[in-house]
Amino acid sequence: MKSLIKILVVALWLGNYAANAQNYVFKVLANKGDNSVKIEGADWTPLKTGQSLNSGDELKLSDEAYLGLMHSSGKTLEVKTPGSHSVSGLAANLKSKNTSVASKYADFVMNKMSDDEGSGDYRKSIGATGAVDRALASGASIKIMALSSSEIINDEVILRWNEPKQEGEIEDLEYELVFSNLFDETIKTETVDKTSYLLNRSEEPFKGQSFIKVKVQVKGKDLKSDDYAITIKPEEETAEIKATLEELKSEIEGESAMDKLVMAAFYEDNDLLLDALTAYEQAIQKAPDVPVFEKAYEDFLIRNGFTN
Repeated sequence: MKSLIKILVVALWLGNYAANAQNYVFKVLANKGDNSVKIEGADWTPLKTGQSLNSGDELKLSDEAYLGLMHSSGKTLEVKTPGSHSVSGLAANLKSKNTSVASKYADFVMNKMSDDEGSGDYRKSIGATGAVDRALASGASIKIMALSSSEIINDEVILRWNEPKQEGEIEDLEYELVFSNLFDETIKTETVDKTSYLLNRSEEPFKGQSFIKVKVQVKGKDLKSDDYAITIKPEEETAEIKATLEELKSEIEGESAMDKLVMAAFYEDNDLLLDALTAYEQAIQKAPDVPVFEKAYEDFLIRNGFTN
């Protein structure tokens, strides 16, 4: 039932595109700094996240500003140069290219972004504060932010888990990851001092493994997660997905924080939630001081039940 509800919600988001796509040149998805807009025939006013921009409008960016724009075609644009910019000029700088797939997933992102740029407290949701208390609190647990069985299509995915609740003196914890194969044979153990791990299935001992089981435990303490299975989505089921993914990549640059949001939307729509989580984290890494990306990630975690 939960999966059905999520599918229906995603369908509604994507369905809004046809009604909304041509009513603007750009929409403001990310807005950091003391930025302003001059609507044609009006005075300068503060620029707001979610605002629509038309060809006659002008923008003024402050020093160290960041502006993430979504074009009506679905292409994304980052603007960081302080000073004045005309909306028509920014639009003219976009490469002319068919963007039918990008526009679909750009609208998915756009309809999820609110006027509130977020409090930037996604770290609280994922438990990534860096230091914890010495004694495990009653009911403390470790939960990997994934389904009990997750399919992936990319070589690299980020495994993220919550920080267990603690009490008493503050202490840094270490985590031991235990990886097993299809026959429940341990193929690797690794200790990390943070609540994430980059899994690269193109490297040994993961290379060639179609099934990887992982468990996270607090080193030196009696606390461990459940087993989580990661499987490579079968080739016979991925042909259409990969074809659409390649089309999407051809329509966007794919390397900006804005583009990573679009990629995350694609993965989530195809139930590739570990790939989506990785794309959200990559977006934050590329624009670490822009709260809207943290807010989008936090919403994703909550939406998929990955928070405590």
